[in-house]
Amino acid sequence: MIPLRWKLVLWHLSLTALGLVGLLLFSYQTLSQSLRAEVDKTLAERSRHVADAVAVVPNRPIEGLSQEATDEFRSPGVYVQIFNAEGALVARSFNLGIQQIHAPASDLNRVLNGESFYDSAEISDTPVRLYFQPIQRDGQIAGAILVGESLAGLESTLSRLRLIYAVGAASVLLFGLAGGWTLARLGLRPVARVTQTARDIVNAEDLSHRVPNTGPADEVGVLATTFNEMLTRLQSLFEGQRRFLAEAAHELRTPLASMLGNVDLLVTFGDDSARRRETISALQRTGRHVSRLLDDLLLLAQAEAGWHLTSFEPVALDDILVDVYESAMLTAGNVNLRLEPCEQAFVRGDPNRLRQAFMNLIDNAVKYSLPGGEVTISLFNKNRNVHVTVSDHGSGIPKEILPLIFEPFFRAPTGKRIPGAGLGLAIVRWIVREHGGDVNIQSESNKGTTVALTLPAITD
Repeated sequence: MIPLRWKLVLWHLSLTALGLVGLLLFSYQTLSQSLRAEVDKTLAERSRHVADAVAVVPNRPIEGLSQEATDEFRSPGVYVQIFNAEGALVARSFNLGIQQIHAPASDLNRVLNGESFYDSAEISDTPVRLYFQPIQRDGQIAGAILVGESLAGLESTLSRLRLIYAVGAASVLLFGLAGGWTLARLGLRPVARVTQTARDIVNAEDLSHRVPNTGPADEVGVLATTFNEMLTRLQSLFEGQRRFLAEAAHELRTPLASMLGNVDLLVTFGDDSARRRETISALQRTGRHVSRLLDDLLLLAQAEAGWHLTSFEPVALDDILVDVYESAMLTAGNVNLRLEPCEQAFVRGDPNRLRQAFMNLIDNAVKYSLPGGEVTISLFNKNRNVHVTVSDHGSGIPKEILPLIFEPFFRAPTGKRIPGAGLGLAIVRWIVREHGGDVNIQSESNKGTTVALTLPAITD
């Protein structure tokens, strides 16, 4: 399998070669056509010079034309031949020596019929560009002029140009190969660091590693940043999972130990009816506590797995709150509960989960209230939302730990001795958000805490 670095180099080299070859072919073709057009222009001009020289002596026959009549006969790179009206050669330039440019009969017929045109031929294996032009006297064709120029110089120039292009193209491609490899190596270095970091994490099983990123915020920088954010998220999830398991084990160990102790007591003092009833009652209380704890753990696990509430229906939220309030009155002890105001309100939701959220909030407020304290509960409609508040006058929550209050198993230092697993508020927030609402906490030390729920109301 070809590594990505070499793929990038080959793509870079291929595109460079394609563009370079296209540019060289275009420039070579343009230059070649320009040089050949210049030769054709020169031939036409020199042919006109010869024709003008012949026209100066209109009464002299073509056969008697002197070679000194025009300098074109003496130009070293130009060949000139003159034919009479019958197509016979009557004059030629000195540089032809004993040779002559063969003019096919078909070409002579064309020029003697009044047509001017270009052609090509060879003299001593040297390519020559030819131009035929008729000679006119008194409106009649009196002969023909054949002017030729050697293309040896042009071909030599083009040959040297091809050599320069070849050497230059090879040099550019070699430089492009080295440059492309270097750029790919430098460009993929952050990707290599990401790969090495991932390999180190796999080998060391340590999510605390991060990709060093000191470069600009380009695509590779964004990749490194995103990878680090993913590692942070994974680390948080795994640490949360380990903490969740450790806290769950800790929370379950105490009630299970209590149940085992009660079972031992039941075995030891089973004949004592009073002791037996007390032990069985303790087992029942502990069993209900464990059952509720397991239900909360299952609900949080489902929430972490992305499970969502689906059984929504129109719900009279004030009825649910009143039911929870009346149930809490039975277990509030020496804490006073006060419900005011409680307006009629309807929402779409899961009544069982909403009841659970209210029970958790009121239970927390009662547990953290001082003896003889008061918990105030209210429900009212405002701005197409239903607002539920639960306020206590307990010890409050320090500001520095307020952002952590919704984390599973988190408990304030002042509440370590209060029964509970620290799952209630985490469950409340999940339930409220599943209903499209939000939950906020305001608290001051030694003044109390207010928890405010906001749920979208049914307005129809």
